[in-house]
Amino acid sequence: MTSPLPPNKHQEKSLRTRALLLDAAIDSLAEVGYGSASIADITARAGVTRGAQLHHFHTRAELFAQTIGHLTQRQREAMQRRARALGENVTAGGVLVELVTATFAGKLGRAAVELYVGIAYERALRREMLRVQHDLTVELLDMCTARLDPALPRERLESAFWITINVVRGATLDDMVGRDRARRKQVLADWTALADHALRG
Repeated sequence: MTSPLPPNKHQEKSLRTRALLLDAAIDSLAEVGYGSASIADITARAGVTRGAQLHHFHTRAELFAQTIGHLTQRQREAMQRRARALGENVTAGGVLVELVTATFAGKLGRAAVELYVGIAYERALRREMLRVQHDLTVELLDMCTARLDPALPRERLESAFWITINVVRGATLDDMVGRDRARRKQVLADWTALADHALRG
């Protein structure tokens, strides 16, 4: 018989299991969608037992309620990684597109869209999703602002920022319906050039 884990190791294992389940929920949302993201699929992706899942989340609704904050944190981490990786010679439009894409495109962007749609009529969850995503977007705008010329008019910067978010989210939806990847890449390249022009005034 194995001896029980000491309290700190037990807590670490519990936190790891919880993170595995929440990361698996994000993967499931991105790959099969909210409607098909079942507890069984998420548990299998996480590689944990049904008992371990029940210890952390008793229902699917409870799991997705916690996924909201976890997804937002993963988006924040992706944003921060891309910011650290950006070179100094990236244009203003490139900064906007790179940082917004890191935050709102790809797997995380698809998962966010699925979650928004899935909880659209669940008032408390929708309110929480809007709150944490708003906070994330404010952080993203601040990060973009810090990388750009401080002489840029704030109104012009914010306009380009919000258009970039809408272009990137549109490209994410285009990705979800299986359209041409090369075309999406070209659209983002074209918007980068247009954003550069707009920001220069």
